[in-house]
Amino acid sequence: MDREIIARYRNFMEMRGYSYTTIRNYLYIINDFARHYKIPDEESVQEYLEKKNITKNSRATQIRIFRSLGKFMQKKYKMQFDLPEAPRMGKTLPVFLSKKEVAKLLEAAKDNTRDFAIISFILYTGVRVNELVNIKTYDIDLQQNIVRVKGKGDKERIIPIAKPLSALLKKYLSERRHKGKYLFESRFNEKLTPLSVQLLVKKYAKRAHINKHITPHKLRHTFATLALESGVSPITISELLGHSSLNTTMKYTHVTNKLTEDAVSKIINSTGFEKIAREK
Repeated sequence: MDREIIARYRNFMEMRGYSYTTIRNYLYIINDFARHYKIPDEESVQEYLEKKNITKNSRATQIRIFRSLGKFMQKKYKMQFDLPEAPRMGKTLPVFLSKKEVAKLLEAAKDNTRDFAIISFILYTGVRVNELVNIKTYDIDLQQNIVRVKGKGDKERIIPIAKPLSALLKKYLSERRHKGKYLFESRFNEKLTPLSVQLLVKKYAKRAHINKHITPHKLRHTFATLALESGVSPITISELLGHSSLNTTMKYTHVTNKLTEDAVSKIINSTGFEKIAREK
């Protein structure tokens, strides 16, 4: 495949506001494909995927990447070829932490003020890891307890900060020796990378003996799930998370359905309904 096409497709994704992580992941797959094939048509994509041992959902994701690239090539270069069929991805429930697991994770990180603040910030604001590492010190107002976050497509949103989290951030900033540009920085006074935050979360999840694959995004899932469980409107949660569609937020209702079922059962059990109904 022509390297110029890939470079232009990258520019196209940047112009459309794709995140750095999305662009990186797309280009990794496309560059791997480009070593062996010229166009992402049905035959070449099928042959490429047959050589890989990947899950059904990963296969579906990669086909969507090739379809996106294919449509770009057809529109920009007037090339004609059959695009691969877009499969339906299987629905998987988001992985999230229980309240007890949240407490265990926070307990494991509390001796390191910066790390404790990072984990707490994701848990109680629901920001994406790419958003977290790009928050600058002037984006946060600890007098009004708000933070300005730039999300996907450079869309800005304001997220309120709970007073206990605000107090923790004040403590963290007062203890920080170097007054850096970004809210959270490395011990070398450099901007954190998404990978460094992922490794940080993984380290404390392991220390807390949490037997789940925990990532910053799973902490974002936790924020959404616990918010729904607490009765917060999906519309409000959608605004806080920066979702472009309410449908994205609604996937968490599948998780909270089980929680509401448990709540109904507890109410019935607490009133002795089953015994009374049986005696009727």
